[in-house]
Amino acid sequence: MSVTFHMLQLPIVLLFSILVLSGGILAGTITFLFRKFIKLKILKSHNIVTGNFFLVIGSFYALLLSFVVFVVWNQLNGTQENVSKEGSSALALYRDIKFYPDTVDSKELLTYYLDFSSNVIHEEFPNMKMMKLSRKTPESLNNVFYALERLDPKTPFEIELVGQMFDHLNDLSSFRGIRTAALDTEIPAFMWLPILLGAIIVVISGLFLDIEHVRIHIGLNFLLGSFLGLLFFTIIALDHPYAADEGIEPKSYKQIFVLEKWAQEAEMAHKLTIKQITNNK
Repeated sequence: MSVTFHMLQLPIVLLFSILVLSGGILAGTITFLFRKFIKLKILKSHNIVTGNFFLVIGSFYALLLSFVVFVVWNQLNGTQENVSKEGSSALALYRDIKFYPDTVDSKELLTYYLDFSSNVIHEEFPNMKMMKLSRKTPESLNNVFYALERLDPKTPFEIELVGQMFDHLNDLSSFRGIRTAALDTEIPAFMWLPILLGAIIVVISGLFLDIEHVRIHIGLNFLLGSFLGLLFFTIIALDHPYAADEGIEPKSYKQIFVLEKWAQEAEMAHKLTIKQITNNK
């Protein structure tokens, strides 16, 4: 597992504070030590050159960070879109199962499907937060396939509905496969080398600016380091869409159990109404 993943195991507010404050304190401390122990006599013309150099370095580094943020943001959007498609297929399959005529095989299919959905919510997604795969979930998904194959549709409506079930189940399985395959997708370790080295170069470049007031120089570099820490936090959080506290959740699978609860309540209310009518007669 990567260092950035372990960092995300901290509370998100604490991680944000650590990165921002540590970046600012580090840059401010380096500036303080530089101004205290290294005496440079910088001419006005040299300061103009140094300022332009700092501007160029900062611009190129901003371009690098923009590219990295764009990559991880695009990756996050793709992951969210895939999870949404998987959730839509899951809900559609649940509705098809509920509309199928009430038989022993259809009840068994619903039981297996609810078991699969429960495993996705309570095992697979929690495991993905730890960058691990689930063992029960694929087994329960196979049970859904087996139960669906055992259905014996007789009417044209049942035959068409079973065909739709297979389509939704295959889509669900495909989107889930994409989700699990992309579990360990993150910024390669070698990419962090230019990111970190670039931050060091930017901070060092800021040391050579001729700012007469020492405290202002330290304060400006403190803000620069804090801003770099903020950018690092953004990259790390976006790079692990499942691991963060506010990571992607299986909302559609949870909605299945909400719909199932409503269906059971409606069925109980219907039975109670029938019983009351019968008693009144």
